[in-house]
Amino acid sequence: MAATVEFGIMLTPFGPHASPSVFEDLATTAEEQEFDVVWTGDHVAFPAEIPNEYPFTPSGKAPPAQGIDREAYDTFTVLSYLASQVEDVRLGTNVCVVPYRNPVVLSKLALSVEGLTNGRFEFGVAPGWLRTEFDVLDVPFDERGSRTDEFLEIFTRACEEHEFSFDGPHHSFPETGFYPAPEGDRPPIWMGGFSGATFRRTAQYADGWSIYGARPDAVAEGYERLRPAWDDFDRSGTPNVAAGRSAHVGTDTDLDTDRPLIGDADSVIEDVEAYADAGATHVFIDFFSVDPAEQCDQIERFGEEVIPSF
Repeated sequence: MAATVEFGIMLTPFGPHASPSVFEDLATTAEEQEFDVVWTGDHVAFPAEIPNEYPFTPSGKAPPAQGIDREAYDTFTVLSYLASQVEDVRLGTNVCVVPYRNPVVLSKLALSVEGLTNGRFEFGVAPGWLRTEFDVLDVPFDERGSRTDEFLEIFTRACEEHEFSFDGPHHSFPETGFYPAPEGDRPPIWMGGFSGATFRRTAQYADGWSIYGARPDAVAEGYERLRPAWDDFDRSGTPNVAAGRSAHVGTDTDLDTDRPLIGDADSVIEDVEAYADAGATHVFIDFFSVDPAEQCDQIERFGEEVIPSF
C-alpha cells in the first residue's frame, strides 16, 4: 500500500515571467490536479551583488530567477491575490525570511492572509541566507537566528492571546492587538533549514520541518535529528516533514535521471515512496524551467501520473 503523502508546488513570485496571470495559471492548475498546497518563496529586494553562497544547491549558485533586474512581487500580496482565485488548495510561504520585517508587521501580514484564505494559510519560515539583502534592509545578518526566535514567540502569543505587550532583545511594544485573529488554531508553521537550531525551533514552535534539495537519505538523517528535539519539548504525535526539489516527470529530458523526482512516472513514484520511508509527510515540487507553460505541463503530468498512486 502506498504511503499517504500530501503534495505541493513552489510558485516563484520573482523572475522573468512573474505576473498575476502566471500566478493564477499555476495555482489553478495545481488545484485542478489535486495538489494540496501552493507555496511561495520570499525576497523583499534583490541587491546587485548575489554571493555564491546559496545553501540549497551543490553548486552554491543562486537560482536564475534571482537578480537585480527581475520582476519581484511581495509574497504576501501574491498570496492575498491567489486567495480570491483558488478555493480549495492551501496557500503559504516556503519560506518567509523572518528577520526581514518588523515582527508586528509580519504577524499582521500572516494573520491577514490567514483570514483572506479562510484558514488555508501555511506559514513556512526561516532565518534567511542572503547577506546582501540583509544589508539592503539594514538588518544585522548575525542576529538573524535570535530575531527568528523572537518572532516565533511573538507570533505564537499573537495567535493565542490576541492582545499583549512584549519586551524582547530586539523589539519591545506596549499592549497591542493582533487581528484578525485565527478562528481556530494558528496557521501551521513550517521551519526551513538543516541546522541544529532548525530542529530545535521546529520542536519548540512549529508543526513541521521543510527541507529543499535533499535526497531521501538526507531527509532521513534530518528526521532522526528532529525526533529527540521533538521529545525534549514534550510534543505529542510526530512532526510533519516536507521535502522538495525540482522535478521532471517524463523521459523527454537530458536531465540526470539518477537524481530524485526525474524520469518516467514509475521512477518518480518510487522516489516519492523513498521520501515517505525517510519520514516525509509532504513532497513539493519546483521546476527546472522558468517558462510558465512548461511548469504547468509538469504540474499536470505530476497530478495525472504520480499523485493518484498516493
